[in-house]
Amino acid sequence: MTEKQLEEVASEYFGRAKRAFEFARKKISEAAASKATELNLSDKQLCELPPELFSLNLLEKLVLDDNKIAIIPEEISNLENLRILSVKGNDTVALPVNIGSLKKLEKLYLGYNTISELPDSVCELQNLRMLNVAGNLLTTLPKNIGNLKSLVKLSLHDNMIEFLPDSIGNLKNLKELYLDSNNISEAIPVLANLSSLEEFVISGNELQNIPNEFSNFEKLKELILDENSIETLPESLANCENLRLVSILGNPIKTIPNSLLNKKGLTVDRD
Repeated sequence: MTEKQLEEVASEYFGRAKRAFEFARKKISEAAASKATELNLSDKQLCELPPELFSLNLLEKLVLDDNKIAIIPEEISNLENLRILSVKGNDTVALPVNIGSLKKLEKLYLGYNTISELPDSVCELQNLRMLNVAGNLLTTLPKNIGNLKSLVKLSLHDNMIEFLPDSIGNLKNLKELYLDSNNISEAIPVLANLSSLEEFVISGNELQNIPNEFSNFEKLKELILDENSIETLPESLANCENLRLVSILGNPIKTIPNSLLNKKGLTVDRD
């Protein structure tokens, strides 16, 4: 590519970014004038957020999906009434360390970015019910993730998580947990403390066995274990009273306990 062509590409890029920025400022101005509680700036090729945005302290829902926002400024904490924040499909590399200041936040969507670490302050979001960080670069979770007592759904699939902190077993209200397509080699027994869990997907990892403690799941309906290295299933898994589906596709399991095969209402999905 010639120097002139590079200049033309750069000019076009910065031109788009400038137009996107000005469009966002216009929408923010309109939202301020109307005292709006919701603002959607999705798919506008935004690279940065206008500072005026952080004066909209009446906002309860902010959607910034499918832009090119690498950094979420710490000023996001000014939006103290936010209940829903969605920044899916950006180039976001990190969350501000003060994200925990958004005390009213109930839903946080961060899927398909390049976030490698969640700040510890995420664990201060006591009203958070849904957390989606799928499709990022996480290798671990904050050790106090179990402080999110209101969490109902946790989506962490398509990351590089290797270990789970023991505190995850404290998420007593969690109903859905998605850990598929990570690098987890051990399903820690404390996961069985998730007494409200109904759907658990941990396929596409490096599991070799399932803890006997998994028989303690009280409400579990679906357990998806596909594409691991599991050779046996514990017979005690049949003690899960509400279990309706166990999927073990793509595992080197040769025999399945009769207690599972004969359990009324249970389907074992296998190769």
